[in-house]
Amino acid sequence: MKVHFLAPHPLFGRKTAPLPLKEQERSPYYWWWAYLRRSEAYIKCCEKGGKGPLATIYADFGDVREDDFRKWWTTGDHGAELFAEQRQAVKFGQLKDAAEWHPDWTAERALVIAIPLNMNKRLIKAGVSKLLDSHIQSRRGRKALRDADSSALYPLARNYTAQNLKTALAVYDLWHTGKVNPEEKLYYWEIGVKVGLNRLSVKDAKSSDKLARYEARNRLNATVLRYIKEAQKIIEGVELGEFPAV
Repeated sequence: MKVHFLAPHPLFGRKTAPLPLKEQERSPYYWWWAYLRRSEAYIKCCEKGGKGPLATIYADFGDVREDDFRKWWTTGDHGAELFAEQRQAVKFGQLKDAAEWHPDWTAERALVIAIPLNMNKRLIKAGVSKLLDSHIQSRRGRKALRDADSSALYPLARNYTAQNLKTALAVYDLWHTGKVNPEEKLYYWEIGVKVGLNRLSVKDAKSSDKLARYEARNRLNATVLRYIKEAQKIIEGVELGEFPAV
């Protein structure tokens, strides 16, 4: 059975011709794994062989300490088991027995119509057309299937952009490095400059103009702080099996 994901899945290429890392980073599932690796509580759980408060998450995600996403994704078929859709596909055609009906076929996914075979063909066509028009009309204006509607074991909690997830983690890593090693600590604005958060602010942060420098650094400070808080929230979320955190 073909594996289906609602969001872009990572691409690795062949062992003899691997694709660049950006083909993994385009997938939110890569970042789910990456943020989980930043959870100190989860790493402790890994060190204890899956024991502790996060044992339930560990039972599904396993050890993430090795910096090899491809290996983690493919080992035990982690990727498909955790993130692929589990729904039974709805195929057009006649159901010959009630047992052929699948619980996943909700009113949002399938329209069930009883057609008396002794009914006039013209009336059947008119009736079916009317039902379809009514059903389709009621769905107009709705967004496409969201990850919140996913049947995956671990669905995505909200919309995301891979670039934002990458930026937030880059900022967090620099901040956390300084927290652990005071000698490497950077001011928030310096983190912003290093990550390249805003071209103009990065340029003005070292301007000879005192006012421009002050305003640019303040903008970078605020942006960096926002990214740090966002990353912390996401890390707390993956500890609960949610990503990105709502």
